[in-house]
Amino acid sequence: MKAQEARSSGSAGRAALSPRQRQALDAVRAFAAERGLPPTRAELGRRLGVSPQTADFHLRALERKGRVRLGRRSRSIAFEPAARDAGSTGAGVRMVPLVGRVAAGAPLMAVENLEGTLPLPEGSGADFALRVQGDSMVEAGILDGDLVLVEKSDQAAPGDIVVAMVGEGETVEATVKRWLPGRGRVVLRPANAAHTDIVVREGEPLSLAGRVVGVLRMWD
Repeated sequence: MKAQEARSSGSAGRAALSPRQRQALDAVRAFAAERGLPPTRAELGRRLGVSPQTADFHLRALERKGRVRLGRRSRSIAFEPAARDAGSTGAGVRMVPLVGRVAAGAPLMAVENLEGTLPLPEGSGADFALRVQGDSMVEAGILDGDLVLVEKSDQAAPGDIVVAMVGEGETVEATVKRWLPGRGRVVLRPANAAHTDIVVREGEPLSLAGRVVGVLRMWD
């Protein structure tokens, strides 16, 4: 009796999934792990052998039961951190935006800059990921094509690796560098002896998008 009560209290407030709902949740997780972004309704439907409308029905059931959170866009599916199924030992996963090449004059998180979303463990500290272009940070272990995981912040300590936005309008550029503030200027220092510092003087356009908290590298 006590064991039964313990099991009941551990799942209080969490409706059990039907076999079909569990299959749908597993399919979303598998797709996100394979592709780095959640599926559309049509893609999920193909995996489950059902129509996009039926796939959407399953997703909405998962949302009602606290397993996922749905947004307005077709791929906007986030796993709820407290939504692990009973018996699951895997860590919670959440989806963060993946930013690719930054379009001239567009804000960092503008739609035209987004490649999709990336599944990351809860507690990673990252709010978005940025695809690195170039070799200016190779001596810090950040290579061309790597994904840097970034915590949104408008402040950084001297020596932190940051994503900084230099310039304004059509000249704005996102760059990954070490943050070295000084009197009347900020030095953005590369980690490659072949590259030179970017010096931004007081009054010139500069903003911080965030601090780099990790790096992901994909092998072919």
